[in-house]
Amino acid sequence: MMDNPNAPPVSTQVREHYPPGEEEKLNSRTVLSGLPGVNPLGFLAALGTQAALVEQGINCKLHWTNHPIPRPVLSPAVDFQGITRSVHTVSGLWLEGPALDVDPKLKLKPPKIREYLKRCRDAGKSGLLAACLLAEDSLDNNGVAKPSDFYFTAGNQKFVAMARTILGDVSEEEIVNDLSTPWSYNSERESLGWDSTDDRLHAYSADDPSSIKKSSNPGAEALAVIGLSRYPCFASPKGTLTQGCSGSWKEGSFVWPLWDVPATVHSVKSLLAQVAAPTSSKKDRRFKWYAAWGVTQVMQSQIRRSDQGGYGTFGPPRVVWQRD
Repeated sequence: MMDNPNAPPVSTQVREHYPPGEEEKLNSRTVLSGLPGVNPLGFLAALGTQAALVEQGINCKLHWTNHPIPRPVLSPAVDFQGITRSVHTVSGLWLEGPALDVDPKLKLKPPKIREYLKRCRDAGKSGLLAACLLAEDSLDNNGVAKPSDFYFTAGNQKFVAMARTILGDVSEEEIVNDLSTPWSYNSERESLGWDSTDDRLHAYSADDPSSIKKSSNPGAEALAVIGLSRYPCFASPKGTLTQGCSGSWKEGSFVWPLWDVPATVHSVKSLLAQVAAPTSSKKDRRFKWYAAWGVTQVMQSQIRRSDQGGYGTFGPPRVVWQRD
């Protein structure tokens, strides 16, 4: 499945961080040193970076450093200006398309779900995200669409409106900063809640954490919205199934792989579709497959949803499988 299985890891060549805005090229590779692979937001942002580039005809491969905090690597090397141009082009296409031209809370009834999905299929690339937001005939207890497991908004928050703002307002500087340097959390703009550092439990806080204004990293958020296009959802008798996610709506989890072999966008799609949470069986055949595919780690975060409104967060990430 993976490409160039003999490609050497770059872990010995990569430092933890680089100066702001500096592009690191190693053997015609670009290390995105601002994106932590152990954070769901960083992982989704890396997928979004590759997706945006490939969408614009830049056929780069993606892998991860063998590092305490794995960082994504693009090969051949791509400059940050090329990345930002691709991100803004894809964002503009999506903002003009039908996938984000829908009820902001995605609360559609069955006829509207079918109409929406057909409209997006007919639109081609500009409607791509729709299949990652809703599934036909997958409804909640109120008879309206049950969205993707990545739908962490609730109450007065409006997922689609927030995604539009994130894509429409992000600047070139914000994208470059979040790709190349440790996240600064200096923005009060909206966040879809995919950063595992957003997980704040009452039991570990001196004050009610819900009263604390959350800060965000707009560049990583925008890239992660594009990365969501790698996670379609499907209808099932038990509700919406989202690729990479398992469990119930209230007690679910998200698993994602990290790999050290450069992979094309098609290989990445295949890998994401195959990796799942390990079972309790020690004879799980996937363990053998993971190593053969170049996977170094499989990460997992619990999906937590509050009793007050159902706001979602990712719990602390943990390694559930690691290559010997």
